[in-house]
Amino acid sequence: MAKKPGRKAFKGLAPKGYRIRMMEPGEAEALLAIGHEADTRLPEPSNETPAVRSSLPDFVRFLLSHEIFVAAAKRDGSPVGYAAAQERGDLYWLADHRVLTPHRCRGIGSALIAAVTQRARWFDHRAVGIPATVDNSRQAALYERNGFMTVSRKRHPAILANQRVDEMLEEAGIDAQRVLIKWL
Repeated sequence: MAKKPGRKAFKGLAPKGYRIRMMEPGEAEALLAIGHEADTRLPEPSNETPAVRSSLPDFVRFLLSHEIFVAAAKRDGSPVGYAAAQERGDLYWLADHRVLTPHRCRGIGSALIAAVTQRARWFDHRAVGIPATVDNSRQAALYERNGFMTVSRKRHPAILANQRVDEMLEEAGIDAQRVLIKWL
């Protein structure tokens, strides 16, 4: 059997028993299920990922407008988590990442963030950004452990202190007073 191209692009990033790869055709429903499982834990609706709260066609539109990184179990290849990222000029935005509950605390979230960061470096982005629209202390700790710093909109560093970032956030439908930035 011929190996699929790109299968080794993120080799070594995932914890034992898992691998990180790009989304494959036919996985939209499985990823939507991961998003719905994660949404049941959110205290209230947020602007962070409106597509996840929607129907399959809306979620497919969300997937098509982002690059999708998938964490899959090695034993059967089934998705257990995903990250959606989008190029915005010099910055690469991590729009969403979700991991199924039984697979949390195994380093999968960090592996997905590492894959997004690696992809951003490959294409010479200056930073990876995350719109911080929901105050989630567990996710904030995860981002901090992975080298992100929280920046309020009023105190963007010089590179971000221009209208372009505000326009990018507005285009993406993100009303964030804070962003998390990891400089590359």
